[in-house]
Amino acid sequence: MNHLIRHLRGDRFTAPMYGRLWRPAMLSSLGWALSDMADAVVVGQRLGTVGLAAIGLILPVYMINCMVAHGLGLGGSVRYARLLGQGKSEEAARSFAQVLWLALVLSAATAAAGTVCLTPLLALLGTTPTDGALFDATRDYLQVLVASTPLFYLSNLLNYYLRNDGSQDLAGVGSVVGNLCDIGLNITLVLILNLGTRGAALSTTLGQVITIAIYLPGLFRREHALRLRMPGRGWGKPAFSALRAGMATSVQYLYQMIFFLLCNNLLIRLGGETGVAVFDVLQNTSYLILYLYEGTARAMQPLLSTYLGEHNAAGRRQVAWLGFGSGIVVGGLLILVIEVWPMGMCLLFGIAGTSAQALAFTALRIYGLGAFFAGINILLCNYYQACEQERASFLMETLRGAALLLPLTLLCARLGLAGFWWLFPATEAGALLLFLLLARGGRFVVPDLDKDRVFQRTISSSAQDLGALVQELEAFCKQWEASLRQQYFVTMTVEELGLAILHHGFEGRTDGYLQITAVAREDGSFELHLRDDAVTFDPFSLETRRAVADGDFNVDTMGLLVIKERAKSFFYRRYQGFNTLVVTI
Repeated sequence: MNHLIRHLRGDRFTAPMYGRLWRPAMLSSLGWALSDMADAVVVGQRLGTVGLAAIGLILPVYMINCMVAHGLGLGGSVRYARLLGQGKSEEAARSFAQVLWLALVLSAATAAAGTVCLTPLLALLGTTPTDGALFDATRDYLQVLVASTPLFYLSNLLNYYLRNDGSQDLAGVGSVVGNLCDIGLNITLVLILNLGTRGAALSTTLGQVITIAIYLPGLFRREHALRLRMPGRGWGKPAFSALRAGMATSVQYLYQMIFFLLCNNLLIRLGGETGVAVFDVLQNTSYLILYLYEGTARAMQPLLSTYLGEHNAAGRRQVAWLGFGSGIVVGGLLILVIEVWPMGMCLLFGIAGTSAQALAFTALRIYGLGAFFAGINILLCNYYQACEQERASFLMETLRGAALLLPLTLLCARLGLAGFWWLFPATEAGALLLFLLLARGGRFVVPDLDKDRVFQRTISSSAQDLGALVQELEAFCKQWEASLRQQYFVTMTVEELGLAILHHGFEGRTDGYLQITAVAREDGSFELHLRDDAVTFDPFSLETRRAVADGDFNVDTMGLLVIKERAKSFFYRRYQGFNTLVVTI
């Protein structure tokens, strides 16, 4: 037992896995921010406030696309990661196909409807042919944006699923390369070829094409579960279920659409094109700041969903500490830069030295106060979404996106252009305070099995520690009234797999670690999760025939053969740099 006491109870795996997810997520977020800002930057440099106002007016359409695309991607990928965490790779692949099919159907229908109803849509956005240059610039951008809707859906959906399939590097590269191409094409088509807002929209579309082309090989990697396949019969119900789950968070885009329609109309009355142009500068600045928080949330999500499937509550807490800490630090530093030097944003968007500069200074500095609270709210919302607590996510998004934001928008409009921007810190700080008050009493605690039903240990790579752990695991099985047969197979499985990993994976190393989680499920079965930091090694890949060619018994692999024959299910994957095994007894 002394050897068991020496086992390392600390989490040796979460921080490295989070780091592998966080770095490409930050690159992707930076790429998305720069790409979304690129249209406003180059159009602002070429067309001034008219171009910026045109891009601001089409934001509601962009928000509707975001609502559905991100709802499908987030809701579907959370379910996908949980299923993989439970070892259900075939069910996970089928769920991806169902969501992909629904995304293609909805995006094609949206593109067709938007193209047919373009002029009424422009009127709804706030511009008619009598507006002259503003109408023309908005129409040119919207035509291309609507037609490329399927590309936008597919790009976002693949990014979500690749990150949850362990292909976060490919997702990061595709996003960054596609967005850099978008920026380069913006410069070429708008500043050099003078194609105006149409050129800006075309550059975004071509960037999506490039991104998708980079993503596609991720669907054909043998060592991963993500596959292209037909969704099968009855695909609609589970696909819409994924969308409904993701909408708890992506409903923010619906709220933003309503907000943009309201805000654009108020600002046109308060300050004309200048008011809408400054709002567009603010909105594009928010991309740069808030996308860092959203990138952090995207790095947290695959781990949170995986740990949810493993019933690893301690791991989820560790991910939350890492995510909130890194997100607040990185986002806070950028907010500080903008607070100190708002002129940078004015220079970037081409309004430095104009009548809009002084208003932009005021708006940017006030917005920065709200952005800090917005980042915390984004992380909270996505934490609950990843843990499949859609009610908590929906509450947060409703508070900050509608219940507080819309009334405060009308109220702050009475303060004039200079005071209008206080709606952002008032909304975000108020939403956080109300959410915390409503969450008192454990209302939004993530439900899980009784913690006593989960046995988890991390040991060093030694057979001595493994032997002591097996003894403690046997006592755990007896506690939950496992039959003698179950006790035997559970302990034998851990011992045989552990020894195979120690002998063949670590290959004599003594500085490695092995994490074992045993779950006494309420249906009477036992679920085993093994994670190690050895070289890539699947114990079930060892030769498990009863005899070798010369007729001698292959003693080293007889135990593995018994496990494969007796286990209800078993699943191996190399995930975020570590070997992961799931076996159900």
